[in-house]
Amino acid sequence: MTNGFEDLGHSRPDTAREARTGLPEVVYGPGKTVAEIVAVVTSLLAANTGPVLVTRVEPAVADAVLADVGAGGAHVPAGRLLVWRPAAPRGFVLAVVSAGTSDGPVAAEAAEIARAVGLTVRRFADVGVAGLHRLLAVRDEIAAADAVVCVAGMEGALPSVVGGLVGVPVIAVPTSIGYGATLDGVTALLAMMSSCAAGMTVVNIDSGFSAAMAAFRIAASRERAAAAGDTTARPADASVRPTGPAPATAGREGGTVERMVHLETNVDDVTGEVLGHLVERLLTAGAADAWVAPVVMKKSRPAHTVHVLAASSAAAECERIVLAETGSLGLRRTSVDRVALPRTTTTVDVGGHRVRVKTGPWGSKPEHDDVVAAATALGLPLSAVAARAGAAAQPAAASLVDAAGPVPDAAGATSGEPDDVV
Repeated sequence: MTNGFEDLGHSRPDTAREARTGLPEVVYGPGKTVAEIVAVVTSLLAANTGPVLVTRVEPAVADAVLADVGAGGAHVPAGRLLVWRPAAPRGFVLAVVSAGTSDGPVAAEAAEIARAVGLTVRRFADVGVAGLHRLLAVRDEIAAADAVVCVAGMEGALPSVVGGLVGVPVIAVPTSIGYGATLDGVTALLAMMSSCAAGMTVVNIDSGFSAAMAAFRIAASRERAAAAGDTTARPADASVRPTGPAPATAGREGGTVERMVHLETNVDDVTGEVLGHLVERLLTAGAADAWVAPVVMKKSRPAHTVHVLAASSAAAECERIVLAETGSLGLRRTSVDRVALPRTTTTVDVGGHRVRVKTGPWGSKPEHDDVVAAATALGLPLSAVAARAGAAAQPAAASLVDAAGPVPDAAGATSGEPDDVV
C-alpha cells in the first residue's frame, strides 16, 4: 500500500479517501466480479475505520460477497446496498421525498445510503404535484428536516415546489420514470436544472447515491463549522433552526424563537418504571424535555400522555424510542415554537465542591446532580447547598439582568436598578 492507495492489479482502492473526505471510498458494484468486490472491500476495511459500502448489488452477488468477506457485513435489499460498519447517528435529519411509487427504488437507494453514513432519514412517498394536497399535508414535517432529497420522474416538477416551501438545502434527483417524451429522465433533469427554486442542487438521473453523498457533505460541513466555533453556521443551540428568515426576538429579554417538534402519545398499559426509563432514554437521546402527565381516556380508563420536546435533528430518534419502549402504534407530531431566553452556566464552589449554576435574566438554578453530590459529601440538606450555590452565582445573574435592560413596572414605567428584579 503506497501513496494512499493499494494496487490490487484489477483495482486500486483509494485507502486515503476517508482522511480527506470523512468517508472511505464507495464501491460501485456493477461490472465487477465477486472476487474483485471482495478484494476491494477487504482492502478498504483494513485501511479505514468508517463505513464501507458497495452500491447497486444484486442479491446473488451480495450473498457471495458476504460469504467471502466474512462476518460484519449486511445486505440492504431495498437500497441494493452492502454495508460494513454503518456510522452512528450524526444528529442530522434528511427528508427523502419521492413523487410516485415508481420512484421508490431511487428514493430507497438515497435513504439507505444516507442511513449507512449516519444521517437520520424520514421517508415521504407518493407526494407528487398531481395531488398537491398530499404534499401540503406533510409540509411542516419536511421543512423540519436539515436537508431534503427530492426524487421525481415524469416532468420533474416536485423539487421546484418543495424548494419554494422549505428553507433548507434541497437536492433534486431526476428519475427515468415516465412515458416516451420523458426521454428516460432527461426531461426531468432539464426541468430541475431550469427550476426557479433558487439554490437547488441537481444530481444525475436515477442517482440516489449522489443525493445521499451531497447530504452527507452538508452534514459534515456543518459539523466542522460547529467544531471550529462558527456560530453563524447554526443557531446557538446547534440542534435547532429559528423560524423565519432570521432569528426572531421575544421581547426585550433578547430571547430567540426556536422551531421544535412536539411528540405525544397516550398509553394505558405501561408501568411507572417503564415510563421513568423512557424519560431518561429520551433525554439521553437529545430531547430538550420529556414528561409524563396522567389522563383519563375513553371508557374512563386511567392512562398517561407521554410528551417529548425535541429539535428536528433529534425528533426521529426520540420518535423511535417512544414507539419501541411503549409499544404504542402511533403518536402525534407537531411543530411548535419555543422561546429561549439568554442564559449562562457558571461553576461555583460550595465547601470545596463544584456546582454548576444555570443563570438567566430573572434568576438562577443550580444543577440538581451537582447539588446532590455536594450535599451528600458535606452532610448538608439539599436546600442549604442549593442556596449557597445560588448566592455564589449572583454576579453572573446581575450581569444578565443588566444586559436585558430596564424592568417595566405595573404601569409600564421602567427602572434601571437591577435590584428591582424579583
